[in-house]
This record gives sequence, structure tokens and C-alpha cells, in this order.
Amino acid sequence: MQKQNSLKRFFGGAYIWPAMFLLLALLIVPLIYTVYSGFFQYKYMMKGNFVGLQNYIYCLSDKKIRASFMTTIGVTVASTAISIVGGLMMALWIDRRGGFFSYLIEMVGLIPWVISMVVAGLLWRWLFNGDLGLFNLILKGLGMEPIYVIQNRNSAIIALIFVMSWRTIGYSMVMLLAGLKGIDGTLLEAARVDGATFLQTLFRIRLPLIKSNLLLSTIVLTVSNFTNNTVPKVLTSGGPANATNVITLEQYNLSFVYYEFGRSSALSVLIMAVVVVIIACYIKVAKYEL
Repeated sequence: MQKQNSLKRFFGGAYIWPAMFLLLALLIVPLIYTVYSGFFQYKYMMKGNFVGLQNYIYCLSDKKIRASFMTTIGVTVASTAISIVGGLMMALWIDRRGGFFSYLIEMVGLIPWVISMVVAGLLWRWLFNGDLGLFNLILKGLGMEPIYVIQNRNSAIIALIFVMSWRTIGYSMVMLLAGLKGIDGTLLEAARVDGATFLQTLFRIRLPLIKSNLLLSTIVLTVSNFTNNTVPKVLTSGGPANATNVITLEQYNLSFVYYEFGRSSALSVLIMAVVVVIIACYIKVAKYEL
């Protein structure tokens, strides 16, 4: 009997071996090698001398990298907050209304999340273009002066936050709507019978019961926005005057412009550490038990 149970566990575990092998080959090994590379001088893919923490010290002391970290944090916080709040409002509206139009809004809201980020970035770059963009062509047709959105420091950062929020709000909406649909209707009905207002049921019943959905959506969108390289690269390329130079663009430049792969590896580890700290803070603030 014991031998039969051992065989069952052996063959049962065999089902997950391919997935574990892929996880090891595509995630764990590259992660270990990235950490390892951060302690060496790598230039033009040639391994140099052991430099210890010098690459990390460089990344922490470089003013441009520190400014990129601050820009990334600001863009991430703003875009994530807009996506969560906007997605929650849309989810509440769909949950209350229902019907075919609500399903249509839900499907349309998911389009920005599922389309290619390169396509989305190019689309908005064309729309914001000061000379040939659709928005400014309309303004010119109305006899107004064009607005150079991505050529101005202040408006460029706002445009980047807007595009990143637009891309992720559909994901937030669907995740939170799934949580709202799972709430027992008798709880809401009992609250209405007791005279509870919409805001009272929202903050006392709905939001506490979808805390897991809120936390998961916030974590996913934070990681997605913090590590997003494609949208900033295509939309603004870090300009103008480094106003939208997020940390992933600095990482890209270190790797594929200056070929400083040792410093790029160290910066990758620092980015991962910051993301882990942010996620830990989310879990701590939400008082979520794993």
C-alpha cells in the first residue's frame, strides 16, 4: 500500500515537472545570472573583472538614474490610482445596470489591455503630434492654435500617465467587476432594508468583500506600470529633456546604447527590489494574510 502511494505521488508530481523546468530555465536561472552579472564589469558582452558593489553604487549615486526612479514612482502611482478608481467606478456602474450595453462597455474597456503596446503607443503618438496629429488637425480646422503635447515637459508627463491609465483601466474594471458579482445579494438587500445608503454599502460591504481583487489589481498594475518600457519608449522616448525618462528607459540605454551590461544587471536587481518593497507595503497596508 505504501509503495502504491509512493508511485501515485511520483507520477502525480511528474505532471508539474515540465512547468517547473520551464520556470527554472526561463525565470530562476536568468534571475540568478543577472544578480551574478551585477558584481562584474560587463561591457560589449565581454566579462571583465570582479567589481563588487561598484555597479550598485554607480546606479544609486548617478543623478540621472535617481531622477528616473522618482519619475517612475510618480508615473506609476498616478496611473495605477487612476486605473483603480476609474475601473472601480466602471465596475460599479456595470454591476448596477447590467444588460447588453454594459457587456459592450466591458468588452470595449478591455481592448486597450489586449492590443499591442507598440500599436497603442504609436496610435497616441500620432494623435498627440503637433503637426499631423488628429487632435491638432481638428483644432486647426476650428481656427485654433495647435497644442504640442509630447513636445512640452509638463504635458508630456501628463500624456504618459494618461496613456498608461487608458491601457490598464479595462483590466482593473474586469477584476473588480468579478469581485462585485461574487458578493451575496442578500447582504446588499439586507443593507437596503436597514436604510443603508449607496456609499455606506460601498464602504462597509462591497469594498471589504472585494479586498483581494483590489489588492491583486493594484499589485499587477503597479508592477506592469513600473516595469513598462514599451509605452514610454514609443510615446515619448524619455523626452522632452528627460521629463518622461522612466527607469526602464535608463535600463535599456545602459544595455543597448552604452552596452554596460554589468551596470544594467545591477539596475535590474534594484528595480526588482523596489517592486518587492512596494508589494510588501501594499500587503501590509491592506492587512492581507497570505
